[in-house]
Amino acid sequence: MDLRFWGVRGSTPCANKDNMEFGGNTTCLQIHLPDTDELLIMDSGTGIRNLGNHLLESKDKVRGRIFITHPHWDHIQGFPFFKPIYNPENHFDIHMPSQANGGCKEILSGHLTKTFFPVTLEMIDANIEYITQKEDRQDYGHYEIEYMLANHPINTAIYKIYVAGKTIVFCPDNELTPIAEKTNAYFYTKFKEFLSDADLLIHDGQFDRQSYKDKVGWGHSAWEEAVEFAIRSGVKKMIVTHHDPDSDDAFLYKLDEKIHLEYASHFDMISLAKEGAVIRI
Repeated sequence: MDLRFWGVRGSTPCANKDNMEFGGNTTCLQIHLPDTDELLIMDSGTGIRNLGNHLLESKDKVRGRIFITHPHWDHIQGFPFFKPIYNPENHFDIHMPSQANGGCKEILSGHLTKTFFPVTLEMIDANIEYITQKEDRQDYGHYEIEYMLANHPINTAIYKIYVAGKTIVFCPDNELTPIAEKTNAYFYTKFKEFLSDADLLIHDGQFDRQSYKDKVGWGHSAWEEAVEFAIRSGVKKMIVTHHDPDSDDAFLYKLDEKIHLEYASHFDMISLAKEGAVIRI
């Protein structure tokens, strides 16, 4: 089973030349499922545009599901640029947790209005079903998915995927802090159980402990907190993602080296997410 990263940035896409090796697109992950051509896509940040262009090369009908963690711009901005949704022969189910202003369809239709963008949901030609995702474990035939809510300013899913005897936890937006671990023990206990013995954790590490001091409450983690929590939870493999747009390639290469030197002995594999990288599980 292969996982391909089509976008690994947080907050906003960044096309700076110094960001191109780790990539400038926002969050999108494709999981290649065994024994089926059905697509499994996590989040629809700007990286999903390149995924869509890649899919068009085969000229085959496309069927799949897109699980959106939450509707902040960096996780949905690529959706209307995903060309397969304009082919009436294709079918997609779009999943998202409920929000204060409604379910999946209501939230996306609120973003795709002519005030903000020339394309509305009614102009999409593919067969689309909008599903307000439930937290409990759901069976989709070739895999199962459940989620718990992240520590983030709005309802944000931490998705746990069960596929081919493996568990993958996708958590691009989540704030972990030493203070919160003491004041919000319920969340940390639940999250530790949720991660327990995961084969792969993909987790938010947008800041480091020093830069995080000015960003408490923004909904993102210092990478050190995320990695050390993963160790305590028995995670086997870990990828740190949702890189800050101001973190250039030179900074991220140094960070990747530092993470390997200090923490590789605790995992079967640990690295920073890199756009275009393929991880085999």
